[in-house]
Amino acid sequence: MFRRRTLYTLLCLLATVLVSTVVVLSSISYYLSIDYPAYITEAEVNHALNDSQHTLPERIPRIIHQTWKSDTLPVKWANISQECRDMMPDYDYKLWTDDGARDFIAEHYSWFLDTFDGYKYPIQRADAIRYFVLYHYGGIYIDLDIGCLRPLDSLLVHPVILPRTIPVGVSNDLMFSEKGHPFMAQTIHSLMSFDYNWVLNYPTVMFSTGPMFLSAQYGAWTSNHPATPEQPGGEVRILPKSLYGKNAKPDEAPHSFFSHFYGSSWHADDAAFIGFLGKWGKGLMWVGLVVLVGGLIRLAFAPRQKSRLPRIAGYDVLMPRWTQKNGRWYLDLGWFALPASGITTTPPSPITLPSESVSDEEDVQLLPIYDSRSTSPTPSDISLGVDGVASTHGAPGGSMLDRVRRAGNHVMSSVFGPEDSEPPSTPSRSRRRRLRSRGVLFFLPAFLSPETPDQVPAMPFSPHARTSSYSHVRASHLPATAYPPEKQRYAEDLERAGLLPVADNAVHGRAGSSFSDAESSSSTAC
Repeated sequence: MFRRRTLYTLLCLLATVLVSTVVVLSSISYYLSIDYPAYITEAEVNHALNDSQHTLPERIPRIIHQTWKSDTLPVKWANISQECRDMMPDYDYKLWTDDGARDFIAEHYSWFLDTFDGYKYPIQRADAIRYFVLYHYGGIYIDLDIGCLRPLDSLLVHPVILPRTIPVGVSNDLMFSEKGHPFMAQTIHSLMSFDYNWVLNYPTVMFSTGPMFLSAQYGAWTSNHPATPEQPGGEVRILPKSLYGKNAKPDEAPHSFFSHFYGSSWHADDAAFIGFLGKWGKGLMWVGLVVLVGGLIRLAFAPRQKSRLPRIAGYDVLMPRWTQKNGRWYLDLGWFALPASGITTTPPSPITLPSESVSDEEDVQLLPIYDSRSTSPTPSDISLGVDGVASTHGAPGGSMLDRVRRAGNHVMSSVFGPEDSEPPSTPSRSRRRRLRSRGVLFFLPAFLSPETPDQVPAMPFSPHARTSSYSHVRASHLPATAYPPEKQRYAEDLERAGLLPVADNAVHGRAGSSFSDAESSSSTAC
């Protein structure tokens, strides 16, 4: 039962993870989807290059923006940046350092200064400043690890350009924008509402200032500004992989404007795990689905094992048992068994428990459980059977409520006749469903007690008739060697205390007693 419940719990967790992942990824993919007309095509680029009449005015100013910690660029990035400037000498160049960026925010956008200073990671400030300078000045922002392969003049006719990235959305390592465009205004005013700490470096940066933040802004913009017949691609255009060149094979982007050197200097250790999920995530999803289906099939076809634990007042009762296996006695405590030291004989089991199949194990309960009617709970709360239902084998009556119900049924049957459709009333009908277990009652034998025979109080042994599995055993037929090892040592003590089973005549005398006698005897039962 424990294994089945554990498997069921693990499968529920796995199903929750799979369903949640599919729902989240599907929602993100749908929300951040890019319409095909939004992509800039080769034909549009060629048309802008061949526009000798200047019918397409340039909307983006010729300014290149880049960011770094100081005025001195690293050697590996300095040459790449210089090549872009040499290719387009008529473009202005602005390098925004950490100090210069803060001074710019403090002078022009002081309402954002507290948020700017409060960013946990420097890359967040580097992301934020690029949005502000593009809104304030307009122009082109280019990361230091991006090189130029072609002049960018043919792209300046569009108001805003964002590059497409994988798996979804747009990237912020390359952006084109005209001065004061409403999309960039929306972006800078949304930074404060997206300023959340996601514990790890990668998700915090991505969702607060990075590509996922910009992708969310693009999705919100396209929702509020649908395309028009005059502008089927909308105000914000997307640079496809064939012109962007990132994550593209050489034959996929022969006319790309840019080359990529993949610096990713801001990545921390968690970025490697994100990259692993990006590469193997789909395979892991399929493996999880196979495991889930296999587990459900096992649960569906595996036989249900009924609990063998008796129950009292909603508690599962775990009784220690003597188990004989391979010619040796073991004390079975439920979760583990203790071998009886020095005992290798194979005496017969003193109490034979009913079983559905024959095996080489014999379980012997150390102490029986008696049903004391005067002090025990009602049959709805007590269960000594293997199915969690109160057992009534050999019981002359039941609870007072059951006796009243049976008397009423006899009266109704004698007056109106028996009803075939109504099943006979039994104590188990008082509550059909099994009560939820409140816990486990664990009993241990007192064979280590230092009591002497004189300290054992003499009390008559008078089990209730319901415990027929124990009362039918004759004391004369149970030699001392027939008991388990620990009981053999205390057989004389138990006999002197009157705790050994009584003979058949005494049992039958008890079973044939009146209701009042049964009630009085049950009050003295152990």
